[in-house]
Amino acid sequence: MGMERLAVEFERTDGSEVRLRVSGRLERATSALLEGVLHALRRDSSAIVVDLTDVEHIDSHGLDVLLQAEADARRRNASVEVTGVRESLRSRRSPLEE
Repeated sequence: MGMERLAVEFERTDGSEVRLRVSGRLERATSALLEGVLHALRRDSSAIVVDLTDVEHIDSHGLDVLLQAEADARRRNASVEVTGVRESLRSRRSPLEE
């Protein structure tokens, strides 16, 4: 494995929203960091915004963390919003689709 890196910056806004700025590679080797931060915020009633503007790669493990956070928030009547997904990540196709 290479030098996988992920950073998560935490900011609480005046409107009782928690913004998580994620940067690096959200993948198997790094997704536990974001998962841990999201888990720690489960008792917080604030809306959570996960900003992926600076994420250069997301694999299925990273996507699973985001989907689990959204499902957990729904069960608690809370909100998790994912923003800033790069067009290059949205349009990437599986090798099976080519």
